[in-house]
Amino acid sequence: MTATIVRPAKRSDLDQLEAMIARVDPGMLTMPSSREAMAARIERSLAAFARGSLPPENECYFLVMEEDGELLGTASIFTNLGVERPFYSYRISRDSKVSPEQGVRAELDLLFLVNDYHGDSELGTLFIERKARGGGRGRLLSFARLMLIAVDPLRFGPKAMAEIRGFTDAEGRSPFWDAVGAKFFHMDYRKADVLSARDHRFIADLMPRYPIYVALLPDAARNVISRPHPDAEPALAMLKSQGFRYNDVVDIFDAGPTVEAFIDHIDTVRESVRMSAADFAGGDMRVHSGLIALASTSRFCVTQFARDEDLAAVLKRIEAGPSDEVLIYRLPEKRA
Repeated sequence: MTATIVRPAKRSDLDQLEAMIARVDPGMLTMPSSREAMAARIERSLAAFARGSLPPENECYFLVMEEDGELLGTASIFTNLGVERPFYSYRISRDSKVSPEQGVRAELDLLFLVNDYHGDSELGTLFIERKARGGGRGRLLSFARLMLIAVDPLRFGPKAMAEIRGFTDAEGRSPFWDAVGAKFFHMDYRKADVLSARDHRFIADLMPRYPIYVALLPDAARNVISRPHPDAEPALAMLKSQGFRYNDVVDIFDAGPTVEAFIDHIDTVRESVRMSAADFAGGDMRVHSGLIALASTSRFCVTQFARDEDLAAVLKRIEAGPSDEVLIYRLPEKRA
């Protein structure tokens, strides 16, 4: 994977990104679904990368994974959630009831509609072409977003989160949606999820304002609350390895788990080391493998290096000159 890099999307990527849309799973609703929407995403991202080092104001940083000139994946960071429009989730809360006279105790879970991720950044749009899966590419693409945060944490606020795709069956049906959302929205799961990507107000208008007792739901719905889709399990495991934790919050449509972490608790942000490119090239990098990024938002680029690689060639891959500052994250060998 020596020629693989992750970098900001460019206008010249539009044709390849448009072709990629047809191969994206319908459940990935943060991916633009038309050429026009993809072009708008690229422009929004270019503006985000071009702004100065400032607190977040609802930006989208759109990254692509490139190998020998071919685009093989995408990833994004969306900042300042819930400020311009609500970002709804269900928070699971435990209620305890006791009847001393009867010697009966009941503990029941309830789902509360919340907008708890106000001002946080979301990690999303993680997609890899099937032919490119394996070889560490998924980790490179996922962690590239964390390397971007490490380059300039001020841009991303105090906390990051990620909604993990929830369980759906072979036909794409969500047992949780069928038991909850469908009763209030009167539309299928996919249509409601697509609408929510454009306008969250209808969620507040139609969803029940009172908590939902989980015990009243059918077994099929209860059993998938906080359960990730099998295809999403690797992404969840990678985020957990970086310090992200599930905190009893799930997606309102498919009940997939939401994980979160304070920016300064993320392993990549906390453990990355800054140095000059010249020091990296002349240093003794005795590690199994690592990630290296240009420590510049305007020229951001990430790649992976191995112990036996020519470090000068690694720097060339990310177009780093001797005087450029780079960010190094040493990957733990057990996860490499």
